Amino acid sequence: MSGYKNQNQLFGKLLYRYTAITVVIVLSLVSYFIYMTKLRIKETNLGYMSRMSKEAADYIESCANTVNTIHADLYQTPGIHSDLLIWFEAEDEEYQRYRLDTYMSSSALEYDGFDGFAVRQMKAYPEIISIEFISYEKQKMTECFPSDNMNTNRNAKERLKDVEEGKLAEYGTFSFAKEIRDTSTLAGVGCMIVNFKVDRLKRIHDYDSVAELLIYNPVETVIFLSDENLDTERFFRGQAEGKAEPIQNTYSLKTDIKDYTVYAFIDRQKAAYLPFTLFFAIVAIGIGLIIAAEFFIRSYLIRLTARLNGIVEGMHQVTCGNLEVKLVSEENGDELDVIAMHFNEMCRELNLYIQKSYLAEIEQKNAELEALQNQINPHFLYNTLEAIRMKAISNGDREVGKMLYTMSVIFRSQLKDDDMIPVVQELHYCKKYMELFEYRYQGKFSAIVECPEAFMNYLLMKFILQPIIENYFIHGIRADQEGNIIHIWLEQEEDALLIHVEDNGKGMREEELEAKNRELSENKNTDKKSVGIMNVNRRIKAVYGKEYGITLKSTGEAGLHVTVKVGLVQQASN
Repeated sequence: MSGYKNQNQLFGKLLYRYTAITVVIVLSLVSYFIYMTKLRIKETNLGYMSRMSKEAADYIESCANTVNTIHADLYQTPGIHSDLLIWFEAEDEEYQRYRLDTYMSSSALEYDGFDGFAVRQMKAYPEIISIEFISYEKQKMTECFPSDNMNTNRNAKERLKDVEEGKLAEYGTFSFAKEIRDTSTLAGVGCMIVNFKVDRLKRIHDYDSVAELLIYNPVETVIFLSDENLDTERFFRGQAEGKAEPIQNTYSLKTDIKDYTVYAFIDRQKAAYLPFTLFFAIVAIGIGLIIAAEFFIRSYLIRLTARLNGIVEGMHQVTCGNLEVKLVSEENGDELDVIAMHFNEMCRELNLYIQKSYLAEIEQKNAELEALQNQINPHFLYNTLEAIRMKAISNGDREVGKMLYTMSVIFRSQLKDDDMIPVVQELHYCKKYMELFEYRYQGKFSAIVECPEAFMNYLLMKFILQPIIENYFIHGIRADQEGNIIHIWLEQEEDALLIHVEDNGKGMREEELEAKNRELSENKNTDKKSVGIMNVNRRIKAVYGKEYGITLKSTGEAGLHVTVKVGLVQQASN
């Protein structure tokens, strides 16, 4: 019984295994969610970087389009274009005389020259810092500001050299140059340089500050850089060497737009950085799931092991000889309920088997004792009847001799036949038995016996029909009337043989039928010497099983229908 004493081992093993499985699953889910969250954060940050790069490029392109618009407006305003051409080709004093003469000859309140045009454009486009005009011929330049101020002190040659070499931009500003042509000769006479602020680029970066922004021109002049710690020389050196990532361990996006390059980048770790609060929340949820799962697992295992312990306890009681134990079943509909149900059925069958074997052994002993006690009387009676029959024949009374012969055949069958006889032989004895009553009830009684040939050689217990027929002649026949009929026929029902005995006699009241059928079903007869219907029913159940036996029912206005149900037993072939 050591296994029974250690019944909690299963609980410990299952708890450990289920807990380990739960922890592994939850940790896997937590790791998966952390990974997916970091992946989603990275995708979001890369999306921010892409949007920032696009907005910066769009702004630069917008500024380039603004320069194109100003350049077009310059040509579409003849007075301004003419004024600018004169400034390109004349000396300053000559140009001033031209302005004065023109103003004096016009009715305008003030003179509208190229400088006024520049101021108006800068007021229309606040992102413009200044507009420069440079004359190719006179090698002079002037720079206009939104405040109407002008700067003429810059070196025109160096500025033109910057235009040729693409060095217009400087940190904090970016510029676009457009050549001015004489519309009559289409010859280039000067250029216009429009300088823009980088304030808008800073706002774009500050809005999506998770990524960094670098903007430079083809000669590697940086005009905007959000990361002050970036080594630009190393960056441009790596770019010149053709490295895929000039800035290591970063995600980057490069866009070339209108003589400028927009380079957006973000550190790989920063791109997928998971905030501590979010990380803590995921881990806390995982721990909560483990605790909840542990609670439910423990509760479930306590109920499960309690049911298992109940089954083990029931088995222990059976080993101690208690076959009346009954386990609780049909509560959950699972395998343990099936085990409990089959265990209960096993105990019932085992108890019935023991009782059946015990009762059969007692019945056998009683039958042997009764046979020993009555062995002399049947032999004496049989020999006496045979002597009387021969005397009756000698005296010429053949009818009495026939009756005595019939009775002697019945007594001889009781002495010599086996316990199991063919159906045809049992029906033969019944017919002989009913012949005796035909002499008594001449003209008032008739018998009908029907048996298909297929059933004739099946074996059944002998003398199971005679007590039923005898019961009819004692209690059922209407002796003062004619037309008494008893009808015997056979049929098969699955693995059982049904023998029907139906009469048109007195019958039984409904209450008596119900009471008798209940006694037959429960097999309550205690009179071991009875040879009536209860005795036959008890013998059938003892030999064939509890589902076999005798049932009674009414045939209508009068009569009784007796059904004898026995097992199908085929006769062994010789």
